[in-house]
Amino acid sequence: MEIDKIRDHIAQKLSSDYNVWNDVLNNTQPENYACEHWRVDINPTDIWVDIPNKKFSVDDGFFSFNVIVEPGKENKDISYNKAFTAKGTFLFENRDDIKIEEIDVDIEIDIF
Repeated sequence: MEIDKIRDHIAQKLSSDYNVWNDVLNNTQPENYACEHWRVDINPTDIWVDIPNKKFSVDDGFFSFNVIVEPGKENKDISYNKAFTAKGTFLFENRDDIKIEEIDVDIEIDIF
């Protein structure tokens, strides 16, 4: 698989991985809010790939999300856009697809 295709797959898979971003949101401060929706923007050209060692890193991604602070009270809706970096490992599932095996996202966890 060509490196550009690997980058595209990593960007697509990481941008839509509910578990990764749910974990990020669960570790933010403060904890008393509800997330309305989230979105991840990654340019595949910002992904470095080491094919022989099956490693990658994302140099400049953005995680956008809306939260309702203190649900059930005033329902104050706030939007955030946080820059992040990430690194991880991947496996070739077959000749046309990869699987992200491990991921570590570095992002500021304080949303206020």
